[in-house]
Amino acid sequence: MCAFLDPRKAPFTIHGLYNATAGGPLRRLPLDVAEATSKDVTWLSAHTAGGRIRFATDATRLTVHVKIGEKSPMYHATPIMEGGISLYYDEPTGSRYAGPFCFDPASYSDYTASRDMHPGHKELTLYLPLYGHVSDIEIEVNEGATIAAHSPYRNELPVVYYGSSITQGGCAGHPGTDYPSIISRRYNCDFTNLGFSGSAKAEDAIVNYMADLPMCAFVSDYDHNAPSHEHLAATHHKLYEAVREKHPDIPYLMVTKPDFYYGWDERTRRDIIMESYLAARRAGDQNVYFVDGSLFFVGHGHGLSRADFTVDTCHPNDLGFSRMAEVIGEVLGAAMHW
Repeated sequence: MCAFLDPRKAPFTIHGLYNATAGGPLRRLPLDVAEATSKDVTWLSAHTAGGRIRFATDATRLTVHVKIGEKSPMYHATPIMEGGISLYYDEPTGSRYAGPFCFDPASYSDYTASRDMHPGHKELTLYLPLYGHVSDIEIEVNEGATIAAHSPYRNELPVVYYGSSITQGGCAGHPGTDYPSIISRRYNCDFTNLGFSGSAKAEDAIVNYMADLPMCAFVSDYDHNAPSHEHLAATHHKLYEAVREKHPDIPYLMVTKPDFYYGWDERTRRDIIMESYLAARRAGDQNVYFVDGSLFFVGHGHGLSRADFTVDTCHPNDLGFSRMAEVIGEVLGAAMHW
């Protein structure tokens, strides 16, 4: 008889979620930190963006039982991205997408979904919803199958990403095609996604929390959510200084917005972040990097314009996220000597 398995317990490992070994809904932030930051971050921090379940098995059929909490329906997003789970085979030659587990879009309720898999030993990663609350999840394998631990990531400490809806994963086609996840598969590196749609404003509560996190690198990508130039100027270098005080030696990436159309607002924001970067360099920091978002969606051709890398002229589609992952990943990989 098949049994429901709790992925919070060994040999499963959960990554990208702070309370992965505790009971209750899965979250990306402690509730007290989220509430001290903002009402919106309190809600969004229960979205499981960047959450991953990893294990090895010889099962030929895998079933997930998912309890969905509040939904976040968006006109420009796929149901799979919002509430589905993506299955990847992690193979010596790289990870391979094996398809989604998903719900009936008409109901968006708790669901059970299954997928057949090829026989033999395999290492798997399940990417949890980018814009959905998962209040509980169980895993079931066919009778007689074994479960073992996945091989570890190359880095014990995660890369921490902080940013907007784009960082959170809007609007990837499915969990696993947001840019932090693509970078993770490219380098076999662990990460924590602290992207908060419309709500990454570098408030003191979230800044202080992030500065204390264990990490191997930090990516600052919240340009989009700063409500004004003045706010961006007042908070951007302050965030850098808070993280750098606790982590003096890690790579620190400063990223500007990808949907860059050469307007006055975009140029001004880019200049503010450039000045933050230059100030760090003038102070002697040799491990800080400026990543120019205006270069993400260039070199296209074949009838593609800059906006074609997005779903709505702002949020990247899978093509846009692949370009972001390529550029940001090159900088991060070189900084980490991967």
